[in-house]
Amino acid sequence: MNIKALGANIRMATVGALSTVFPSYFAALGAQAFLRPRTNNSTRHWESEFDGFKRSDICVEGQRVPFWIKGTGPMVLLVHGWERDHFAMGGFVGPLLSAGYTVAALDLPAHGEGSGDSAPLPLLAKSIAEVAGRLNRPCAIVAHSIGAAMTALAIETYGLKPDCVALVSAPRTAKDYAMAQARRQGLSSDAVRQMTNQITEVLGEPLERYRVDRALASLDMPILLVHAKDDAIVPLADALENLQSSSARSLWLPSGGHNRILGDRHMIDAVLEWINWPLQDPPAAGAREIA
Repeated sequence: MNIKALGANIRMATVGALSTVFPSYFAALGAQAFLRPRTNNSTRHWESEFDGFKRSDICVEGQRVPFWIKGTGPMVLLVHGWERDHFAMGGFVGPLLSAGYTVAALDLPAHGEGSGDSAPLPLLAKSIAEVAGRLNRPCAIVAHSIGAAMTALAIETYGLKPDCVALVSAPRTAKDYAMAQARRQGLSSDAVRQMTNQITEVLGEPLERYRVDRALASLDMPILLVHAKDDAIVPLADALENLQSSSARSLWLPSGGHNRILGDRHMIDAVLEWINWPLQDPPAAGAREIA
């Protein structure tokens, strides 16, 4: 018997029952989970990779957004995902530096060493765009999860103009991501509906506004979509819809989940190989798989 899975099922059933009776209360908790990231207590596997990086800070809408930089040559900006920090992208650092790139990475507002406790989506996108502006336009961006979604929004809306982007585990829409969080929490359908309304009220516009597939359709730079087939947070179906909406190339992994994928060296090497080719003649769009 899988005790951990049993405990999770019991918890979700309990939340489902209670959120049916008290939907407003649990809707507020769900909205808070979407807007206010928890402290990242995950293991920092690549902390030492950032030794020797120079730190700088900028202010975006009153929040401190730190970023780190090291190296010479063309610049690659690394953007972490929800409830993570720049250390989560550390698997890319050594290979990029060894290949002659400058590497930059940031902590988004309310994440890592960024200030604040709230992370509304427009603020995340603006932060990515403004850090990139301070860095004088990186040649490439590698971004994960919500960081990938907000990179697409920053290109679409806030003037971000990299030469190419690699989006890892990117959701199709912000609403899809919010619904995935709600499912993991076990919220009832009524609580989910009220949660969506509360998030919309805070953002000042519907969650449907934040669509990666629509943003990708408008982009004219080379795009690589990377996804693990066993991602339980953002299903592969979302990645396939993102692919169909764009001229992107894709890289599908048989496993790696939503976060473990960032430590897959075969994936990292494939992304590095892909970053190199916009400087040459890009291959045709299409799908590729790592066995």
